Amino acid sequence: MPALRKLHPLFVCEISGIDLNETDFIVQAMDRYAVAVLPGQHISDEAHIAFSRRFGELEKSPHFGVGKGGKVRMRHPELFDVSNLDEDGNILAEDDRRRAFRLANEMWHTDSSFVPGGARYSLLHAMVVPSRGADTEFADMRAAYDSLSPEMKQQIEGLVVEHSTYYSRSLIGYQFTPEELTRRSATPQYLVQTHPSSGRKSLYLASHASHVVGWPEEKGRALLRELTAHATQPQFVYVHKWRAGDLVIWDNRCTMHRATPFPDTDERRDLRRTTVRGDLPIVHAS
Repeated sequence: MPALRKLHPLFVCEISGIDLNETDFIVQAMDRYAVAVLPGQHISDEAHIAFSRRFGELEKSPHFGVGKGGKVRMRHPELFDVSNLDEDGNILAEDDRRRAFRLANEMWHTDSSFVPGGARYSLLHAMVVPSRGADTEFADMRAAYDSLSPEMKQQIEGLVVEHSTYYSRSLIGYQFTPEELTRRSATPQYLVQTHPSSGRKSLYLASHASHVVGWPEEKGRALLRELTAHATQPQFVYVHKWRAGDLVIWDNRCTMHRATPFPDTDERRDLRRTTVRGDLPIVHAS
C-alpha cells in the first residue's frame, strides 16, 4: 500500500512504495495536493513515457534552439530536455542558444499555457542532479485565489489573458528565428480557472501571460504583475530539492513553478519532462 506524506501545509505530497500502475491513487492525490513527489524512481525514458501516457495524450517537444546540424539530445519527441547539456552530453557552451532559451524556466510559469487547453500534468524525472542549487519552486494557485479579497475576485472573474511563448522569451532577450516564429501562435486563457475534478477555483498565470484581452496593455500587465506577486508569497510556495531518481508530478491547471539557478557552467543537470495535454476551456476571445 503506498504511503502518503504531506510536504507543505497547503499542498504537495510525497508518495512512497507506489507501483506506477496505481494511477487512480496518484490522480486522487493530485486532485488534493496538486504536486506529488515520487522518490527513488530510477526508470528508463521509455518507462517514463509509458507511465505518463496513462494520464492522457502527451505533447511533443518543438525543440527550439537545436544543436548543430539540427541535432537534439532526446531520442523521443515526447521528452522535453530540462538540462544544461548538448546532444553529446557535454555542458552547453556559454553562447549556445539552448542555454538562453532555457533561462526562461527561471521565471514563474505554467507549462503550455500558450497552447489551447493548456497542460494537465507535467512529470519531471531527475537523472543527474548538481551538488547545489537547481531547486524547483511551486506555487499553489488555489490557495492564492482563495486569499484574494472579494472585490478582487469579482474584478478578475471572466477576464481573458493572452499567453505566448514568444512574449515570455522576449523578456530575457531571446531571439527566435523566422522558422521558429511559425511554430506557435498566441492563445487566450481565462485568468480564473475551475478545476474539473476538485471544483476549486485558481488563478491561471505565467510568464507567458502577455496582456489582458480588451484592457489597455499596461493596465493589464500591472494586474498580472500584482497577482503573480500575491500568488508567489512564501506561504503559497514549496521548494523541492532534487535527488537523483525523483519523479515529480504537478498539475499545471492550479500551480505555477520555476527553476532556481545553479553553477551551470561547471556541473551537469539532466532532467527530462513529459507533458500531458490539458483540458482547459477553449476561449474564443474577440
